[in-house]
Amino acid sequence: MPGKKTAVGMEAFFTRDRANDGIELPLYLPNGEKSEHWLRIRGIDSDVFREAEAEHRREAMRTAMLDDPKERAKAIADAKLSLLVALVVGWSFDQPCTPEEIKILFRQAPQLADAVDQAASRRALFFAQRSSSSEKPPKQSSGST
Repeated sequence: MPGKKTAVGMEAFFTRDRANDGIELPLYLPNGEKSEHWLRIRGIDSDVFREAEAEHRREAMRTAMLDDPKERAKAIADAKLSLLVALVVGWSFDQPCTPEEIKILFRQAPQLADAVDQAASRRALFFAQRSSSSEKPPKQSSGST
């Protein structure tokens, strides 16, 4: 109705801060069992992801000019992988959480790359009730992104 105040302020629509904070994504083994491991991921509204997405678009323009179809397909896959890597900010593995290590994980466990891709785009996950343990940043391996 015109002129009637809404009960929600514009801040209720803000997603950037929560996307930058990230969430802990539990990891499941290929057989469906929940493991003790997790990834801390940013949302698609995060500053880092938005920057990576802009670079991805620029790279796509350069890739489109490649003549060799195999080379072009590899460049597209690498660019998509780099975009997903930008979403990961920490993890529970012993290895340092570096872009190179994340790429290895995603290449060897593509189901995890798919899970990150799906979860990062679900804004509601970043607004789910936070437990006291998720308020604190999780342990991150040295060298995290």
